[in-house]
Amino acid sequence: MSCPIKYFNIIIDKKECKNNHILGANISKQLSFFIDAHNEYFFSFDKIIVYYDNGQKELSYILNAILNAKLTDVEFRTASPKAYQLLQVADFICSVELLKQKRNAKSLTSSEMQFFYKPNELKKNYIKSVEKKLFK
Repeated sequence: MSCPIKYFNIIIDKKECKNNHILGANISKQLSFFIDAHNEYFFSFDKIIVYYDNGQKELSYILNAILNAKLTDVEFRTASPKAYQLLQVADFICSVELLKQKRNAKSLTSSEMQFFYKPNELKKNYIKSVEKKLFK
């Protein structure tokens, strides 16, 4: 929680996408919109370095295409979660955001509900803390 980071997320319900082309298009549109809305921020850097573990090839293609089309001097580096702590932080944030979505939809699993044994513990101790890092 003390990391000096900001994040944003793209939330797409895969059930609403008929195929991977529609899913990829939705991701591309949301990423493009975010970059356009925060152009000044991104152009304040000499170089944008993207650390990605290449876990999903389709996402890797989207990131490469959109970021290189929208920004100048983008460099991609392969990162291992074991070797790069920022990826561990990103994984934690994604996990909390997924739990938030599941909580809002009232679809937490029984083991998730047991782990967060008090009804508001998830929101109070995790969701609110992570949301303070949300890029606005």
